[in-house]
Amino acid sequence: MKLSKYIYDFILFGLIVSLIFGLIGNGAQPVRLLIIALSPIMVADAFMRPHKSIYYYRYECFFLLFWWLWAVSFFYKAVDEVESLKHIIYLLVHTLGFLEILWAANRASHPQQAIKYGWLVFILLSIPVALYEFLTDFHLPISFQDTGETLYMNGIHVSRPFASVTFGNLNSYNTMLCWGLPSLFMCNLYPRNSLEKIVGLVLMLMVTLIIVANASRGAILCMMLMMATYCYAYYRMGRNRILLITILIIVMGAFVYYLGELFLLIMERFSVQGMEDTGRVENIVQGIHALMDSYGLGIGIGNYEPIMNDVYNVDPPAPHNLLLETLVLFGLPVAIGFVGMFVHLAYISLRRGTSYNRNMLLFCAVVVVLAGVIDSNYIMKATTWMYMASAYVYVDSRYNNGAI
Repeated sequence: MKLSKYIYDFILFGLIVSLIFGLIGNGAQPVRLLIIALSPIMVADAFMRPHKSIYYYRYECFFLLFWWLWAVSFFYKAVDEVESLKHIIYLLVHTLGFLEILWAANRASHPQQAIKYGWLVFILLSIPVALYEFLTDFHLPISFQDTGETLYMNGIHVSRPFASVTFGNLNSYNTMLCWGLPSLFMCNLYPRNSLEKIVGLVLMLMVTLIIVANASRGAILCMMLMMATYCYAYYRMGRNRILLITILIIVMGAFVYYLGELFLLIMERFSVQGMEDTGRVENIVQGIHALMDSYGLGIGIGNYEPIMNDVYNVDPPAPHNLLLETLVLFGLPVAIGFVGMFVHLAYISLRRGTSYNRNMLLFCAVVVVLAGVIDSNYIMKATTWMYMASAYVYVDSRYNNGAI
């Protein structure tokens, strides 16, 4: 078969895999450069072949254009004009990247497979770096933290090594692993061959190990709920239920045995703190105040840190909440439209999707709810937009060709 037949599959694969470079390049990250390089081709194709382009998602196209123009119109509020201008450019690039995934998926031969393999390769490439960080406590220069910390809780001293790979901090890397979970669980639930099933199981074990070792409550909860969702789907599909239970018991026993001290620490953190976090609660409360003070229109792009820090005395000024971040920065009109994207996503799956698409909707929904409260600055990260676009492709039955 001609290689050109799969050019759009390679585009999908390349956009996802390029996320592995993380913060390398700062503003000129490889994924952003790739998006910019592809945008003229996408725009030209959209005009020449509208019936095969992203116009199928008219709501998303018009809303994202509105979002960007809304952000530009509030540039006059900028506290730091250079920073706000950078965020406006990033928002434009990321929304183009989101649309490029949909555009390429409409032209690709096996779009869901291309995206799935992109996320799997991303995870595979990140694992050696993460393991090296855990073993040596040596991190890349772009890491915000030089070395792991020693935690003390109720008489327990535990060294807390961490892995951030190319993403600057462990929260960002944990979030990236969570973004990859639907693809990983898809690989395990709907393997195309025995090799893919084995690779999927190995990667699932490694990702679970890294998330537990990084000891992020949000990521651990996300992984646990994904496991429960996976077991539910596996059970309903009539697979080998005894084997499933046996594997789960072995895996849980191995983690408790080999990561005993860390396991105790995690349990201690949950029992003492639960999901409480004074800084996050303060960001929510003061964020709502800032929204009300802006008459529901938002404080303006790029202004979260300076305004929340200087005006509302929030420390640290980091929302750790995707929806809160969108609401405070861009106001109610954009936040409502953003939620509308997820409603449209569910509508696509429930109206014309198969059981496979509905399972993928469940996986993607679980991840976005929990992974959306781990990190901060979601909108300014290409990873968030690549995940959302991947979810669109997974839940739409039009792209099921070769998926199962």
